[in-house]
Amino acid sequence: MLTSLLTRIVRLATAWPWRVIVLAALLTAASGVYVARNFAINTDIGRLLQSDAPWAVRDEAIGKAFPQRNQLILAVVQAPAAELADAASDALAGALRQQPAHFTAVSQPGGGPFFARNGLLFAGTDEVSQLTQQLTQARPLVNTLAHDPTLRGLSDLLTTTLNLPLQMGQAKLGEMAKLLGSSAHALDQVLAGKPAALSWAGLLDDSLKPGPDGQVYSYIALSPVLDYSDLQAGAAAARAIRQAAADLQLAQRYQATVRLTGPQALADDEFASVSEGAVLNGVLTVLVVVLILWLALRSARLIVAVLASLLAGLLITAALGLAMVGALNMISVAFAVLFVGLGVDFGIQFGVRYRAERHDRDHIVEALGLSARGVGAPLALAAAATAAAFFCFLPTDYRGVAELGLIAGVGMMVAFATTFTLLPALICVLKPGGESVAPGFPWLAPADRFFDRYRKPVLLVTLVAIVAGAPLLTHLRFDFDPLHLKDPRSESMATLLALRDAPQAGTDDVSVLAPSLQAAHDLAGKLAALPEVARAVTLQTFIPDDQAPKLAAIGQASAALMPALAQTTATPATDTARVNALRNAARQLAIAADEHPGPGAAEAAHLSATLKKVAAADAATRDRAERAIALPLQLALVRLKLALGPQPVSRQTLPPELVRDWITPDGRALVSISPKLPPPASAQREPALDRFITAVQRVAPAATGGPIAIRGSADTIMAAFAQAGIWAVVSVTILLWITLRRFGDVLRTLIPLLVSAIVTLELCVLFGIALNFANVIALPLLLGVGVAFKIYYVIAWRHGKTQLLQSSLTHAVLYSAATTATAFGSLWLSQHPGTASMGKLLALALACTLVGAVFFQPILMGRPREGSHHRHPARP
Repeated sequence: MLTSLLTRIVRLATAWPWRVIVLAALLTAASGVYVARNFAINTDIGRLLQSDAPWAVRDEAIGKAFPQRNQLILAVVQAPAAELADAASDALAGALRQQPAHFTAVSQPGGGPFFARNGLLFAGTDEVSQLTQQLTQARPLVNTLAHDPTLRGLSDLLTTTLNLPLQMGQAKLGEMAKLLGSSAHALDQVLAGKPAALSWAGLLDDSLKPGPDGQVYSYIALSPVLDYSDLQAGAAAARAIRQAAADLQLAQRYQATVRLTGPQALADDEFASVSEGAVLNGVLTVLVVVLILWLALRSARLIVAVLASLLAGLLITAALGLAMVGALNMISVAFAVLFVGLGVDFGIQFGVRYRAERHDRDHIVEALGLSARGVGAPLALAAAATAAAFFCFLPTDYRGVAELGLIAGVGMMVAFATTFTLLPALICVLKPGGESVAPGFPWLAPADRFFDRYRKPVLLVTLVAIVAGAPLLTHLRFDFDPLHLKDPRSESMATLLALRDAPQAGTDDVSVLAPSLQAAHDLAGKLAALPEVARAVTLQTFIPDDQAPKLAAIGQASAALMPALAQTTATPATDTARVNALRNAARQLAIAADEHPGPGAAEAAHLSATLKKVAAADAATRDRAERAIALPLQLALVRLKLALGPQPVSRQTLPPELVRDWITPDGRALVSISPKLPPPASAQREPALDRFITAVQRVAPAATGGPIAIRGSADTIMAAFAQAGIWAVVSVTILLWITLRRFGDVLRTLIPLLVSAIVTLELCVLFGIALNFANVIALPLLLGVGVAFKIYYVIAWRHGKTQLLQSSLTHAVLYSAATTATAFGSLWLSQHPGTASMGKLLALALACTLVGAVFFQPILMGRPREGSHHRHPARP
């Protein structure tokens, strides 16, 4: 009945071809207009997964309680000295606070005016006492530098200190080693033409010294206003940050650069890498598809008919998809690649069968009717099986893939419909020429004879090979880290990798939403005691302990130092005076190194040689040396003045933006827990992270976010694919049973499919391809594709067809697979690692499926059973 119905539809299309073409053109044009007016992509990755699992419910609750923490952009300000990084960060944060159109919240984790004034209160009581004593004893040093905070001032200070105080034992060269060595290093950088600055804060606090890259980091956390209709939802905010940095001349004033990372910057860079080179890849893909169509169809008119039918189906599918889901997501947008890769199969199957029929007769309409009769049932079953495989994603919690399955499944039905309506009408109108040679591969005749003769040995060898490779499946790896799917060359990812263990990055932190601040404080105390926990932070963390003795110690230092810090600075030196000061300091350093061997002598000799070079250089070099020494010093003195005037800190005096980040208006409080982990490259990092999660959840079962949310997402996604895979197998089996009505024939279709899947996974291990959140989609999708190929052979075999390898059926299947591989393989060329891994696995799975269909399937089936139709070389 189905074959008869499809044949009548094709005959109607060929009887009134222009009516069909005009109706299809009107429908296509209407679809195009609808797509143009309603096309939208929602890039909110939070919508891709919908789960009611406990971790997801808790994660959503934290997101609603602290919406400013979602989709953050972390601006990382880096400079050669802490003073420069902090000054640049303060200037940039101040400018961005004036842009409410782009940012709903701006904060400076661990920085800003509050910490600049009250930072000393967060040190231990003994540490504050020791530091303030050191500052008080350094009053003469502070007085000299505050009076002349320039390169000349430093030179004069060294000359004075290295004279009488060093000779009389009031100063020791070893105590000056850090200042001498740091000064020499900064000036060496100046002479080498590199960014340079002397970090005066780093002389007192090793944590503020530049890192191995010569940079110190300061951070600004921003909650951007997002536009999810844009591929890069945070692009406008990112442009505002970079423009503000340029307007403030941070590079010229502070040698500072600004790099962006954080969840939203990572998402934006990921989408940018997906689109990078997409146009070129698309053009190349179309050219390769056209070439394959030429090899398959050998007729420009046939190719035009197939491509026109494909384009019409694509636009109709896009319109239906937008009507069904409203806006595409970052996964469902891939329906176009899937439609081209899979939908063209129907056109090739129909076109190749048409060529075979035209070889036997010269009447186009008759050839089209016979083509419909020959391929109607196989194509209908293949389309139904492929659509069923897509629809099996609908019941899952993976909304992104569920929407892709809905659109792609409908697309398969659209492609099937256009193949039996628009395509024959176009062929009838375009009137391609006759066929002098039947499609097929006559040169594969020896292979047909070989496999027919040695069928059982070949099956045995294949079985042994598959079984021998089975142990490889135990080494199949699933990569749960979503960061591995991002482009490591992108700014956001490179910055995150550089900051992976910085507290501000927080990539492995988990959170708990406590009912009150006191409950959060109590829970943080229990968690901080765990050996797996590095720190547990609440709002209470920002209220220092033992403030009274600390304030008293700081007050004493302030009384001693404020007169020096408040004095009038000296008149700037001329270049001649600067050169004289440099030479005097160099001479005194050389004498000190000779007369006082031991600690500090090497640093003194090094600085002496460097100062001589600076004195002998040109004035421009000395100007750069001035900026490297004087600007950080001037900023450090301003910071010191602020730090000596703290105020008692309480809940009421905390900055409102800080309070907002840790406690809700209704009193619920956040606890952030950071793990104690080995370096990122360590093999022990993952086990340590597992122990951290287990330990935290034992004390705080409501913990979520970070690695807990990632692993919960992984479980949800894997469950979704397992569910879809089971439904796909069940639905395909039912379809096959309804169509084939023989249990043995159903097995002959499914067994090669399962063999192809097993071989695909074994090859993944051999080729080092790990399964991940992106490429795992290939496995259930290839189930539908594989069934389609195998159905063609099973139905041909049931009709008594022989010599399948050399037949026009294999001709159609191979070229159809080639176009599908081209469409899928184009994903492999993507700059986005996740998309590229999906293309790689799709191509591998397709190759295994093709081998299973073209070679293993005929061998498994053997010769047609008795009672089949008359045996003859197969047609599709």
